[in-house]
This record gives sequence, structure tokens and C-alpha cells, in this order.
Amino acid sequence: MRNMTTTAYKCPVCLLPLHITGKSCICENGHNFDIAKEGYVNLALGKSDSGDSAEMCLSRRRFLSKGYYEKFALLLCETLNKYAAPFKVLDAGCGEGYYLRAARKYFPNSELYGVDLAKEAIKLAAKSEKTSYGEKNRYSVCGIFSLPFFDETFNAVISVFAPVGEKENFRVLKEGGFMFVAGPGKYHLSGLKKAIYENPYDNEEKLREYEGFKYIGKESLDYNARIAEEDITDLFAMTPYYWKTSRSDAQKLLRFPFIDTELSFEISVYQKIT
Repeated sequence: MRNMTTTAYKCPVCLLPLHITGKSCICENGHNFDIAKEGYVNLALGKSDSGDSAEMCLSRRRFLSKGYYEKFALLLCETLNKYAAPFKVLDAGCGEGYYLRAARKYFPNSELYGVDLAKEAIKLAAKSEKTSYGEKNRYSVCGIFSLPFFDETFNAVISVFAPVGEKENFRVLKEGGFMFVAGPGKYHLSGLKKAIYENPYDNEEKLREYEGFKYIGKESLDYNARIAEEDITDLFAMTPYYWKTSRSDAQKLLRFPFIDTELSFEISVYQKIT
């Protein structure tokens, strides 16, 4: 192939390397995947509109842009730097790219990739890559349980408020690489839950084990925030409670001019065992 650029992707059909030629990613067998005008490539075979709807993706984008989770995003970057000093990082289940954008500012010269099966989320993420610092992040539509990357590609994989594809994470991590699993702490969104439910429960604290990984440690962060009225419904839409709460309970949120709540996060660190 002439005038081609090598990528970290492999063809999801025949597993050969994909190269960028013009506005397409093409393998030597001729399998062609167009690069969308926003800059992402769809490598999902079959349906690729799973996950969050366009409306939910926009809710997440609006809420996160207000800065409520900036401290957590910084902690995630500091934790990456502490353990992995990353060169190549994969955000498996990256959504609309908030945490990869934070990582790009922190690690301007690293290779950062984001994947998600929600096409609308990836579209939003890619459209945000008009940056003036370092390289651009690379985004693709695909599932986290079938990653379009070769073995031992990444120094680190992060999973933030997302399911964990431990087998694929193990496969694409380099020897001694790290997996960072970030999610809610015990009291995360306690104020939001109190506004909705009569008997809210704290989040379960449980150390999860993943095959092929050893647990290294945990970083935690807790702080209080006042969620403005115009941001309450956006926050609610990006939580699991959105799917589990009755319409009548959800409407309770409309009566609050603001909600004071604790924000609680945990980042569990795992290293690949070889």
C-alpha cells in the first residue's frame, strides 16, 4: 500500500493490521473502514448503536463540562502517572471522552485511544479533538469484549464507570502493564439518592478480583459539591438510577433549586501477571 499510515488497529474481519490511506482504514485483504468526518472509525461488526442514546451522551457532556468531576479526573491522571508513566493508554468504555481529554492535557505526548460501542458517544468524543496540545486522541466504535488491537499494545488500560473486559484487557496490555478500574465510592451521590428515595443505601465496597491480574492498591477521593438546578437532571441521566427509578420518584428532582451531595470515587490498580 502506498501513502499509508500505520495504526494500532487490527482488522476485525481478518485480524491483519489496518493502515490509513486517505479517509479509510484498510488492511492488505482489502477490508475497508471509513474514517468519519469527526475523525473516528467504526470497527464494530454488526450493530453499533448500543449503550447510551444521543440524549444521554449530551447530558453527560453538559454535566462533566461544568467541572464537578475535575478533581476526580486529576486523580485518575496522577494515578496513571504514579504507576504506569504511560506511553500508550486505552480507555475501554470511554463514553464521550471526558477522561481521555483530561489525560491528553496531563500527558501531551502519549498515545491515547478510546473505544465505546455507543456510536453517539464516540462521535462526540472525536468532535472534541480540535486541540492545540500534543497529539490528538484516537477513537473507534467497538465493544470492550472484542478489542480491535493486537496483543501487548498498551502500557495501561483504564475502565471508568464501565464494565471491565478483563480477558481483552489482559491480552492488549504489555508485560507488567496496569489496569485501572475506577468507580463510585461508598457515599457517591448520597445527596442525590436522598432526594429520590425514602431509604437510600450506600454503595457496596467490594474488592474485585480479575483473572490474570494482581491487586496493587487503591486511590480514593471524597468531596462535597452543590449541584445546580440546571445540572441535576443531567447528573441523574448519567447514573444507573436513571434506569431503575420510577417516573414519580424521578420527578422529585424537579422541585430542588440545588442538591448538596458527596462525590466519592475509588480507583483500584491491578497489574498484569506474566
